[in-house]
Amino acid sequence: MKIEIITLFPGYFDSVIRQSIIGRGKEKALFDIEIIDLRDFTTDRHRTADDKPFGGGGGMVLKVETLDACLNSLEHRKSGDPGDRIILTSAAGKLFDQQKAVELSLSRRLTIICGHYLGVDERILALFDIEEISVGDYVMTGGEPAAAVMLDAIVRLLPGVLGNFESALDDSHLEGLLGAPVYTRPEEYRGLRVPSELLSGDHKLIDRYRRQEAIRKTVQNRPELLKKADLSQDDLKFADRLRHENNN
Repeated sequence: MKIEIITLFPGYFDSVIRQSIIGRGKEKALFDIEIIDLRDFTTDRHRTADDKPFGGGGGMVLKVETLDACLNSLEHRKSGDPGDRIILTSAAGKLFDQQKAVELSLSRRLTIICGHYLGVDERILALFDIEEISVGDYVMTGGEPAAAVMLDAIVRLLPGVLGNFESALDDSHLEGLLGAPVYTRPEEYRGLRVPSELLSGDHKLIDRYRRQEAIRKTVQNRPELLKKADLSQDDLKFADRLRHENNN
């Protein structure tokens, strides 16, 4: 997989791509990543990549000609090729979730544009197949943190990046549920014991416990996720019982 990140602040990603699973995956050549300085495509001596918005108001807008020159240098075309994706970090975008992370991890090539200021000149969206994506309903000073979040979520799904790929298959949100509580040694700490189901060695019992506890945590913390989760009739009955208990 080829990953390109277009940014006004390339130094932001120095530590991001050296650390943790991203750094290890890059060292193993499991994917290729390039950080591209958008200012390299400006045409004035001040390397100006933004300008004031037409119509007035505060803030600045990333210039269309600078972005156009950058994407053209990368030989992007408005092709609609599902294996060649361009995404823009944007507060106005669709919400990034685990399903989107899985979808993007299947790309051959992924280009992430880090939005900034008020946003980008809207005309760039007409010139290229660009999908606007938001990491949450809040505003940050720039798109670099959002790009880093998406990069981590996507890269960990690539084969070989995680030491144990089963970890990715068991991710929270993959089935629309939060993760079940987890425990490790010691079995007892300050009077608190690990649930007996996890110590039983009975895999069916363990699976059932984890499933129900994942539903319990989702009901408590993110009940809206249950509307899209893949739930069996037994799951639905358990969720209904939990809601009834919480309302009493």
